[in-house]
Amino acid sequence: MSSMIDKTTAEDRRAAADILDDLQAVLSAAAVELPSLGIDWRSATSTGVILIDLGAARPDVIERLVVVLRRGMRP
Repeated sequence: MSSMIDKTTAEDRRAAADILDDLQAVLSAAAVELPSLGIDWRSATSTGVILIDLGAARPDVIERLVVVLRRGMRP
């Protein structure tokens, strides 16, 4: 049986999974792969707060991510 936190965060968990899929698609289109990208389900289960964990990545990957973000910020 699901815990009370599971029941109250079901919609938030679905939304987090959807936005994670969107983020992965955008990063993939920009040739940026964050290998540890995922949802921190452990903290969600214990606190009810859903966090997306960007994880660790090599400096060259983060550099590509910075380039993509800077391009997107231009008016």
